[in-house]
Amino acid sequence: MPLGWTDFSKTERNKVLSVLDLLSESGTLDELGIAPIRDGFANVFFPGTSTIQTRAKYFLIVPYALKEQEYSNETNPNRMLRIFDEVERKCGEILIGAGNDTDGIIGSRSLAHNTWVKRTPADIYWAGLRNYGIFTGGNMSLTEYVRAMCALKNQKDTLTKLGNRNDNAETDEGDDKDAGELFRMQFWKIPTYKESWMDDLSIKLSFEEGDYLKGQITASYPESMLSYILKNNLTEVFACESFQDIHALIHLFPEQIQKDYILACDFSDFLFALRTIYNMIVSDGQNNAAQAFWQEMLPELPAIAEVDLESIFTRLSIYGNVFLCNFLRKSQSLMKMSDLEGIKTEIKRRERELKQSRAKTMHTGEFDPDAWFGGGELDYRFGNAKVIIEDIFESEGIYVKSK
Repeated sequence: MPLGWTDFSKTERNKVLSVLDLLSESGTLDELGIAPIRDGFANVFFPGTSTIQTRAKYFLIVPYALKEQEYSNETNPNRMLRIFDEVERKCGEILIGAGNDTDGIIGSRSLAHNTWVKRTPADIYWAGLRNYGIFTGGNMSLTEYVRAMCALKNQKDTLTKLGNRNDNAETDEGDDKDAGELFRMQFWKIPTYKESWMDDLSIKLSFEEGDYLKGQITASYPESMLSYILKNNLTEVFACESFQDIHALIHLFPEQIQKDYILACDFSDFLFALRTIYNMIVSDGQNNAAQAFWQEMLPELPAIAEVDLESIFTRLSIYGNVFLCNFLRKSQSLMKMSDLEGIKTEIKRRERELKQSRAKTMHTGEFDPDAWFGGGELDYRFGNAKVIIEDIFESEGIYVKSK
């Protein structure tokens, strides 16, 4: 029987899509439910980023467009959200039309077919805007913010009208002042905003924008790898093709980042061993890549199994996820004994625990034997963060992207 969900509203739809995003890593499913560790380390190293962010400029485009709505006369939240959606689409059209740098422009494929995206820039960047203190309205969702903004506008209009009914000029001035003070509640910290922001819109950050964004990131998460790279202009990271390649530079980072990095890399190796065995199970032993990986890592298996899981659980505060912790502990114990059949049994049990009858390990041999499921080494959002860093450095003249 086909399953789905009732699409009651854009907000509810986005909640479901966000959950699906959490289950994916570069287009692959989290077959063994390790997202709390993957995302936990990603948030330690590259907070405020996500796997679907594309360019740094959207950290400014979204607040510019919403700040513009604050100055509009619209006071109906639903109409304002529709207008804002149209503005985001128009931004996409302008950026594509400019044609100089179209990499990472959201909606480029949709707009080519005269449609618009389901996940808009605001949906994708909202959490980051809150995390970096660019949006200053706390944990409000986009919809909650728009409603609050419209409510303030309506209150201001009401106070102004009541004040204008008074015969006493001094009272009028006082009521108008109250109305003005009421609407002075600031939702944004964007000193780079100007009313003509869309006139020369570019996907590239200006120097002022890049400097501001760097300041917000480094102030919000001063101890992160992302901030350290930005503060110290470590352009060397662009030579790193993967998170694992950072190993050649890790001595440049503070001790705590080095410790976290070692834990994250060790866990990635450990998980890749489990993913290799997972693909051996699903393909019923027919996946040649999985078999080759297994033979290559077999002599190193006891060393791979030495990953310090307890330190990881403590660092990421995931002891409450009992089922995940127990699965990893049991798998580690079996891996130390090179017990392949035992690990297979544990992997099958774990996937059934997560997916019941949808577990692929319950349908072995039914899939393309050459297909790879569950992903490879963990990237921890390094690829996405590198684009954000690149855009900021380019705005400062520190680094110029290769074309």
